[in-house]
Amino acid sequence: MKKTDLVLSLGQRLLLLLCLFLVCFIMTSALSYLLGRIMIDKPLGAIRISTVIQDVLAFIVPAVVTAIFVSRKPAELLCLTRKPTALTYCIIAALLFISIPLQEAIIYWNYHLSLPASMSDFEIAARQIENNAFELIKSMMADTSAINLIVNALIIGVFAGFAEEILFRGCFLRLLLTGGVNSHVAIWVVAICFSALHFQLFGFIPRVLLGAYFGYLLIWSRSIWAPIAAHILNNLMFVITAWYQIKAEGLDSFSDEPTLWSPTITIVSALFSALALYFLWRNRVYHQA
Repeated sequence: MKKTDLVLSLGQRLLLLLCLFLVCFIMTSALSYLLGRIMIDKPLGAIRISTVIQDVLAFIVPAVVTAIFVSRKPAELLCLTRKPTALTYCIIAALLFISIPLQEAIIYWNYHLSLPASMSDFEIAARQIENNAFELIKSMMADTSAINLIVNALIIGVFAGFAEEILFRGCFLRLLLTGGVNSHVAIWVVAICFSALHFQLFGFIPRVLLGAYFGYLLIWSRSIWAPIAAHILNNLMFVITAWYQIKAEGLDSFSDEPTLWSPTITIVSALFSALALYFLWRNRVYHQA
């Protein structure tokens, strides 16, 4: 974008986004609390509605409002106007499956990370936060009906993936990039913030890497739709595999304990994942026009 398409300084744009996010987050928390009180006999329904409210109010609204205030071309700022090639979508889908063993290895390492004895109280508290988050997901996945699968796919898969990418890559990352921040620095700063906002220490590194991947997808494709597609596919894979496991083996079989693949398969996964990333990088030339 041209500098004339933007108003305010980079610091002012970021401050606007932060203020809008905080206000909307507080409103989301208040609405979620009220829903919990009103729907006390239907806690699962309250959780689902609150999740959708969070996606819309805390993520989408701050991003869109910020883009409208700071740019004469808000859709272009959010990278909504460009569409990736079909090849890009195909590589994104292939990479998702190819990288599963590699992802599991990274998740396993971070999950079993031990903090120093002096931080034992903090580690216990962090573990409890993650357990609470998992139990929440588990309660949403308990019903294995087809209807519940569709609802979870929409809420956890589609809505969450779309909303988070609009905020973090579409708005936050683009504000940094259009403000002159180095692209690599911007990508990793946003990825760290993206992971930190999940408040899950023992899943922090995998989410940082995932967030960085989404950021590079945005830059390589020049379209927010590429990271949105990757994020949604990643979430949908979790929802579908969890649903299948619970349906086949029961709710007790569903655990947040990651599983390691064999070293050979993990190494092969890493090599082919690197190759897929290389093809995505090479494919960027078709998006330069």
